[in-house]
This record gives sequence, C-alpha cells and structure tokens, in this order.
Amino acid sequence: MRTQSFYLLTAIFMFFYMTFVPVIEAYSAIIDLDMNAGACRIWIEDSNHNRIAGDGKGDYHACDGIGDYKEIDFPDQEYYVVAKVQFTARKQKVRGPFNDNSCFRIHGNSDFYFDQYDCTS
Repeated sequence: MRTQSFYLLTAIFMFFYMTFVPVIEAYSAIIDLDMNAGACRIWIEDSNHNRIAGDGKGDYHACDGIGDYKEIDFPDQEYYVVAKVQFTARKQKVRGPFNDNSCFRIHGNSDFYFDQYDCTS
C-alpha cells in the first residue's frame, strides 16, 4: 500500500510540475518603442530567416510613447531582430545575427531608425 501511495503522489507532483511551471526561455530582445507617431511590428527570425517570435504578418501596434517597451522571449539559437513601420516607403530593418540578449530602440517617424544599444546601461 505504501508503494502505491508513493507512485500516486509522484504522478500528481509530476503532473502539476509539468503543467504549472513555465518553460525557461533562453534569449530575450528588449525594444524601446520611442517613435514620434506610427505603428510598427517587430519580430525575431532564426538563421534561415523564418519568424520564431514576435509580431506576425500585419500585426502592427502603436510604437509611440515614452517609457513603453516590448520584450520578446524565444528559444536559444542564433537570431535576427526585424522591425517594420506601417505606411512607410522604407524597407524593413534587420539586425543580427545575435547569440545573446539584445536591446534596441525604434525611433523617428515614417523615416524610422532601429538602433542597438548596450542592455546594461
């Protein structure tokens, strides 16, 4: 009887652990949303330029504001960070490849800038 109780408690513990403990993400990209006005989308691509995290096609959101930022978590692999502003003639901007956490600032208007900065500062 003691063995059955042990197995039952072990199974219950494993179920709750697998269900309620979040997966630890490997890398994170933090983007300061500091445009004068406008909407943008920001996503992460792998080394084959397939989207692995972030905004999907057509998922534009407001990128203007003071102190607003977007954090994107994704699996441990070489990656690129891509930004595109809605209603602009400028092409999307690709930064990378990276193998660590990274920080960026998107600023300007339809003539936008997408700059990397040191995350520790």
